[in-house]
Amino acid sequence: MLSTRTVLKENDIYLVADGGYRISGAEAGVYRRDTRFLSRYVWTLDGHAPQPLLQQERYPFWLHEQAANAEVGYTMRVGVGRDVQVHAGGLRDRLTVTRYVGDGPHTLALEVTADFADMFEVRGWPGAIGPRDIHVEAHPGGVTFAYTAQDGLRCRAEVQASPAPVWTGTALEWILTDAVTELTVDVFLLQGDELPVGGDPQALAAEYDDLKARVRDRVTLPDPRDQQVLEQSAVDLRSLSFHTSSGPFPAAGLPWFVAPFGRDSMIIALMVKDHLPDVALTVARFLAAHQGRTYDPQTLEQPGKIPHELRVGELTRTGQTPHRPYYATADATPLFVWLVGELAGVHPALAHELRPHWEAALQWCLTDGDPDGDGFIEYTPDPGGITNAVWKDSGDSTFTHGGVDVSGHVAVIEVQGYAYAAYRSAAALYRHLGEDETARTWEQRAAQLRVRFHEAFWWPERTYYVHGLNGDKAPLQVLVSNPAHTLWTGIIPPEHAAQVARTALGPELWSGWGIRTLGSTEPRFNPVSYHNGSVWPHDTAAAALGMHRYGLHAEAEQVARALFDAAGAAPDRRLSELFAGFIREPGVPPVPYPAACHPQGWDAAVPLALAALLHAATPAVHARR
Repeated sequence: MLSTRTVLKENDIYLVADGGYRISGAEAGVYRRDTRFLSRYVWTLDGHAPQPLLQQERYPFWLHEQAANAEVGYTMRVGVGRDVQVHAGGLRDRLTVTRYVGDGPHTLALEVTADFADMFEVRGWPGAIGPRDIHVEAHPGGVTFAYTAQDGLRCRAEVQASPAPVWTGTALEWILTDAVTELTVDVFLLQGDELPVGGDPQALAAEYDDLKARVRDRVTLPDPRDQQVLEQSAVDLRSLSFHTSSGPFPAAGLPWFVAPFGRDSMIIALMVKDHLPDVALTVARFLAAHQGRTYDPQTLEQPGKIPHELRVGELTRTGQTPHRPYYATADATPLFVWLVGELAGVHPALAHELRPHWEAALQWCLTDGDPDGDGFIEYTPDPGGITNAVWKDSGDSTFTHGGVDVSGHVAVIEVQGYAYAAYRSAAALYRHLGEDETARTWEQRAAQLRVRFHEAFWWPERTYYVHGLNGDKAPLQVLVSNPAHTLWTGIIPPEHAAQVARTALGPELWSGWGIRTLGSTEPRFNPVSYHNGSVWPHDTAAAALGMHRYGLHAEAEQVARALFDAAGAAPDRRLSELFAGFIREPGVPPVPYPAACHPQGWDAAVPLALAALLHAATPAVHARR
């Protein structure tokens, strides 16, 4: 694994590199549609890597670099100016090589290799295909790598350069004799009968500039650093998007999750629906189009169920992974109904348009989603797949107070909140359709769920709620962030909301940067773990939105302030997927989680979702800070 990772992206093409933007090993590469086309892309000057003097990501798709000869010392002999731009068809690499000292020729080379590995292979999926039969063909001006997948899909990486280089068998090579040489390399990543298509970086840059300007016009925060965080949020959401038949769809995170995800995309959509309504509408329509219709034990598809993840790489296309799509999630389906209900309040026609889909989703909630018929939505851990089919989906995230993994039909707290929000949305949707009697039925179902939920999940000794119910209906009395997250849904009775917020902001869960996923005195607590003591900004943000919903404005502002501070402490003003759960110390930024996605969809949505909480803060609150 790369110790430090950099990413450039546009649409479904993304460059994954090390901290110096070099593609030379580990998971580095140039990817498209779950396939790594190029596994090596390295420039050398006279046999050595140029020494970077400056590397600036001008936009999420554009790297500007100024470099010099290796071991530059006090005097640069050769300078290399470089701009790399990723576009919807591939990438363009422009270099200007300038000789400052001496008059002899220099050898410039681009080492390039293709492996066409599936994303899952790169990440260590068992039973990988292994080395492929790749055809390499040199041609005037470049080289083409071609591979035909097991299902017959032909993939090509076409590398075209000007002025024309010589192909050595491993590299494109130029002998530079002029004082100044300008070169352009274009890489096109193609499947099937696709033809090379160039990009327009200036137009794309203008789009990003306009997006930031629109955010600035809509919301201006008193602190300039907060404003930078907010604008970076919108930029990242645009960068994460990729084209689908329903419109631009937000990827879950870079670099590994440039694919449609159900739960992730709907949480993004719920957080940004007021700022970016087109994104939210695309999410609802795309997921409706991929809703389950039948039963499939491999993909876990069920009628009415909303998918968890959709992949299109070779392993998936040939049936070696179940992601075509994969439906292993208990929460995406109620989230879908909640999202459609929220959107229909502003776009009433959506209630009619997606009626068959939200009704099928509601039916799933009452049937397959509740396998033991107790009124709660549950999942059953699958040792051969996703063990915990909720947002804390790692295998060790859900356990009893004695530290034993859950089993049987498990009901996790926030999923019941999503169901409550879904049932309330169903009532609103039926009222849009003029069916008041049916609407009242769903209102009653929501009210009954809230009562039963409190009876089953309340933890009086901690004035908090338990993580969930195990398969034997025993409460999972473990202090976790999930109950605070669940405030967002409205299922917590109002008389208990302040108690939940107080516990979440207590010393066991509150790190100062956010709410820890697991209390510091619980079994398995580890501040550098995926779900057992780390801080996830989206989880903490959901709690802030919930506190605001219940009128706990000071608490909501405290949490929002901490997340903006965490983003402001980062050089790029971004929140990561998660960070370590160490206590906040003055002058020390959050401790990074080593393998976090950056940027990540949920966390790109957080500043947009929470900006109003900061904007509403009184001058006195700012003065106290």
